[in-house]
Amino acid sequence: MNLEQFRYIKAVAQCRSISKAAKQLFLTQPTISNAIHNFEEEVGYKVFRRSNQGVELTEDGEKLMGSVDVILNEVEHIRNSNESPDYINGDVYVDASSTICSTIMPRVIIACKQAYPGITVHVKETLPDKSMTSLLAGISTISVTSFVGVDKLKTLQSSLGMRNFDAEQLLVEDFMLYTGSESPLALEKEVEVEEAYAYPWIIQQEHNYEENCMILGEDEICPNSIISFQDKDSVKQAIAANLGVAVMASSFAGREDPYVTSGLIHRVGLVDVQVRTMHVLITQKKRKFSTVETCFLEVLKKFYAEMQKKDQSR
Repeated sequence: MNLEQFRYIKAVAQCRSISKAAKQLFLTQPTISNAIHNFEEEVGYKVFRRSNQGVELTEDGEKLMGSVDVILNEVEHIRNSNESPDYINGDVYVDASSTICSTIMPRVIIACKQAYPGITVHVKETLPDKSMTSLLAGISTISVTSFVGVDKLKTLQSSLGMRNFDAEQLLVEDFMLYTGSESPLALEKEVEVEEAYAYPWIIQQEHNYEENCMILGEDEICPNSIISFQDKDSVKQAIAANLGVAVMASSFAGREDPYVTSGLIHRVGLVDVQVRTMHVLITQKKRKFSTVETCFLEVLKKFYAEMQKKDQSR
């Protein structure tokens, strides 16, 4: 066995496809297939199996990924022994929830590139329960997710503790009401949720519906209608077109968002909403992070710390 085989195995596990891994590594598909086949012949067990979802790790393959991760991390440590940011290079694999993928991660990646030009960040939109599987298998090493309410954080920390994960709170943010420029609510600085009931509510997929239900509180009180879109930009366009209002976390459209600065969308405070959104970093306990991962986590935490500081100052 050799180091290249370990690299190929990790790439296939992350891509869930030999052809996609080949494109990522700039190699031919037969090169990777043959290398993995030779490895399997040497160790005496199958690393991958084919399924309807693509190529998946076998049970033996999942166990192997822990060792592969350690070996590749050690090699990466040696290569990045020079501590100058210009000499640090490598890949970081991150799972993130839908909201964070669309609002936070693009800015974190830009900050990381500015600090460490040689680091490439791979982000995959993943549900929290799926990210656990990715972390355990070594497919991703960092997960950043968001959810509503303190109780969910306590439940998550309890369940993760049993499965050897750490959950670190990165940010707590309030919900806000977003309206178009023609809405009477756009003239207000703060409103009660009940004032928004007369308008259609715009949500992003089903994940935002649960948040809105928690905000409403009472089951018998509902907006006059709900309009659902698949992505954040469609929600913003609908608000700007005055089709309705939306209740989202404050990072959904910050003060520097083009829709906000142009006046197409107005941010209005909610005075009677107690629940808040939490952003949480999930990693495996006692995991030895590579130099590249450590650098990325440094940038990620610094970004969130500055974001929280700005929110508190306002």
